[in-house]
Formats: sequence, C-alpha cells, structure tokens
Amino acid sequence: MLNDLIDKLPDGRAENALVNEMRRLTEHEKEAVIESILLHHSDLVSGSVLRIIPRVVKDTGVLIRFLDRGLEKKTVNGARFWIKATVGGLGYKRLLNHLKEIAEREPEWIVHAWYHLPPLVRREAPEYMPVLEKICAIVDARVTPDLRDFWQRNKDAVPL
Repeated sequence: MLNDLIDKLPDGRAENALVNEMRRLTEHEKEAVIESILLHHSDLVSGSVLRIIPRVVKDTGVLIRFLDRGLEKKTVNGARFWIKATVGGLGYKRLLNHLKEIAEREPEWIVHAWYHLPPLVRREAPEYMPVLEKICAIVDARVTPDLRDFWQRNKDAVPL
C-alpha cells in the first residue's frame, strides 16, 4: 500500500493518504519510509518528502538526522527547505544549538545554509539572533581558506 502511494507522489491526494498511513507507524518505520522516498529515482517524488517530514516525524533525533542529510548536500537553496521541514518539530532553540555544533565540526554546511538563516531567524524567532551571531563567529574562525571568499560574500549579502 505504501509503495503504491509513494509511486503516485507528488499528487496531493496520494501525499495526504501516505501521511495518514505513516502516522500509524513507529518513528523508526517512518524514518525507513522517508529514506525509501529519498532514494526514489524521480526528483519530484523525493522532493515531496520535505512536505511529509513536518507532518509525520516527531522524534528530534530523526529530525536532526534529516536536517544533517539536507545540509551535507551543501546547496544554498536546498538548505532552506530542509531547515523549514525540520524546524517545526525541533524548535528554533534546538535547531540553532544543533547548527552551532555543526559550525564546530562542518563549517562549510553553515556557509552554504547561511543565505537563508538570518532572514528566517529574524522573521520567526528574533530572540535567537544572539545564537546566530555565535554561529557566525564559530564559522569565521573555522572556515577553510578556499571557502573564505564565498563565506564573506554570504555574510555581506545577508548581514545579521
């Protein structure tokens, strides 16, 4: 049944039916279904997972794994969608604390996501702007020389 619904994605009715079926599953089973959707040969089908995640996944560990998966792709526009898909379940405090940890170990992920972070946080959770400033300082200290110009252009384009 799930595979039939997955093959019909990105159809809205199939997506709603899939969400309803997935709500009956355990968090581990939900994660497995989402992983299978991400591996689908069609980009349209795999892209619909970003609308499904916030509707069915509640486990913070699973949400963080999906966020990391999206950020590790290091695409400027893609990062925004992964952040929006996971922030509802994580909350801004947990999201930004996790991004601070990422800045320590994988600063290039933050470099690629930065363009969308300050406007999103400023608009939806301005009380967490000081955390974003700390993330910026961490990346400043850890960014590799080959990304330094790109990082500076991002910071100039989207100031805090």
